[in-house]
Amino acid sequence: MDVFQHVLAPMISSNLLGDRYRMQLRPMKPVLIGYGETSVGESLNCRYEELNMWATREALRDVDLEPDDIDGLIATAPFRTERFPLPRLIEYLGIAPLNFAELTGVGGASHVTSIHRAAGAIENGQAETILVVAADALHSDIGPRTVIEELSDSVSEFEDPANIVPSLYAHVANWHLDTFGTTRKQLAEIAAIAHEHASLQRAERAHRQEAKSADEILDAPMVATPLTADQCALISDGGAAFIVTTEENAAELDQVPVRLTGFGARHTHDHISQMPSFNETGAIEAGQRAMAEATVDHADIDVLQIYDCFTITVLRILEDLGFCERGNGGDLVDSGALRLTGKWPLNTHGGALAQAHPGMPCGIFHITEALRQLQGRAEATQVDNASTALVHGNGGIFSTQAVAILERGECHAD
Repeated sequence: MDVFQHVLAPMISSNLLGDRYRMQLRPMKPVLIGYGETSVGESLNCRYEELNMWATREALRDVDLEPDDIDGLIATAPFRTERFPLPRLIEYLGIAPLNFAELTGVGGASHVTSIHRAAGAIENGQAETILVVAADALHSDIGPRTVIEELSDSVSEFEDPANIVPSLYAHVANWHLDTFGTTRKQLAEIAAIAHEHASLQRAERAHRQEAKSADEILDAPMVATPLTADQCALISDGGAAFIVTTEENAAELDQVPVRLTGFGARHTHDHISQMPSFNETGAIEAGQRAMAEATVDHADIDVLQIYDCFTITVLRILEDLGFCERGNGGDLVDSGALRLTGKWPLNTHGGALAQAHPGMPCGIFHITEALRQLQGRAEATQVDNASTALVHGNGGIFSTQAVAILERGECHAD
């Protein structure tokens, strides 16, 4: 039964509900309208709260809103989670009171999931304008060595022989090389693409701005065979935010709206020893569901934003999303399709491998880059006529997969 048509609408028309609730009960169509980013790098001299404030301020400025216009928040906890991080952040950002607030909790899949959560909250009348923000000082506050040591503590006793996160992903990389004949250079080429795209960004937008060849990527120090240091995500400071509101508000603000037209998620395991199979990740079901809901095919996708904590992550996910057959990821890389001028430009900001990886907030940069592309603001890495983007998030060790299809809408001024 359509609850709005048969229950709520008659109550509104008969004035059984007060004016205060009328706007909240009217079905709202959510859209993403703008974003903000901090600088990224190694020593920004800002704490967790300050970086979140910085990203928030930039996002509000981007769409000409004030803190009082925000009535919902989705945030990411700091790397070292404190007892009540959400109320503290709400107070620090100066956006209280709120009608809707929650913390994300599925690692690198958190921010793609946040788009869906924010859209649902607006459609249900829980909030009208939601800020999604994520930032952390992973490099300067904690430091690379401590980050690696603390992450290794999360590995179970049965996985102790491979007790750092890169070695867990290296299992999948070695399986792929042995099973399908994929070469180390094909994996390295994914990092070379990331470095090339990061080298084209403004200085404040990229932790690394040095273009590198696949051979140079392979010459970097080995971390976990076959993954060299340049095939592992950076450890950075920084963050970003984006605004989700109603189509009506987007028109009033004269912003180019970006619609969430499809979403899918799949949660399969925590420890890699419990992964059902290296043959399949949850990205298969998540991607199929998102693309079916959006009624798009692979040929309709103009830009790919794939979570890239390691090069093997990108290769496996592209296969499971259907951009090539399983085992042919290396050939897809060699084809040039993932380059800026290719059929499916990949991570046009440089991704976690070259642009920035501040820990949990990393995935939000894939979303702000998708917005930048769809709103035609990507400068040197702008993809011509980009109107549809696929954004992917990966949490844990291939544990949680989330996929969103974003499409450019009509601007009020168009």
